[in-house]
Amino acid sequence: MEVKEMNIFEKMLNITNEIANVNKNLTVGEGKSSYKAVGEADILKAVKELEFKYRVYSYPTNREVIESTMYTTTNNYGEKNNIFSRIKTTYRFVNIDKPDEYIETITFAEGIDTQDKGSGKAMTYSDKYALMKSYKIITGEDPDQNPSEAGYKRQQTAAKTTNSKITEVEAKSIYALMIRKGLDVETALERNYGITYTTDLTKEQYIAILNKCNTMPDKK
Repeated sequence: MEVKEMNIFEKMLNITNEIANVNKNLTVGEGKSSYKAVGEADILKAVKELEFKYRVYSYPTNREVIESTMYTTTNNYGEKNNIFSRIKTTYRFVNIDKPDEYIETITFAEGIDTQDKGSGKAMTYSDKYALMKSYKIITGEDPDQNPSEAGYKRQQTAAKTTNSKITEVEAKSIYALMIRKGLDVETALERNYGITYTTDLTKEQYIAILNKCNTMPDKK
């Protein structure tokens, strides 16, 4: 039987329909600040075979560094230099049978590292999210498979969410944002919340600071 020739939209639709759920097998951070995430390798493993089957090639065509900032954080162990990077990536999905036929998506991602790996992390995140969103990849457990249990768990954890501590990535990100807005981080935290470090912020406090900073101009 002759195989129907497909355009890029049909190919991506078939990949989306056939792609498997991807579990959150990667643990990010340590201790109370740790959380589960989807690793890049797991996404690539799910995508590569189907892209080969339907003859689609995907790759980043352009990257733009939106922001790159170095800042210093202080904790009980002393000072630590961090590099914060924000990157814009244009990701392209090409129909190999008709190379002039393609779809592009744009993603933004941030990376923070104590060395020079912040931009590399941001690139990894942006590529991963481009694939996840373009192919509508489902991550983790599907709550619809057991809706009553999932609903019960949501009720049990809802009250804890606003008082839970933010992740290490969120702590570094909000620190960099406050510095960019010209705020004295330690003074602001002490005055408003009675704490010294962004790692001690709760989710509710983090959101409040984020909303406030988004209304402020960047420091010149």
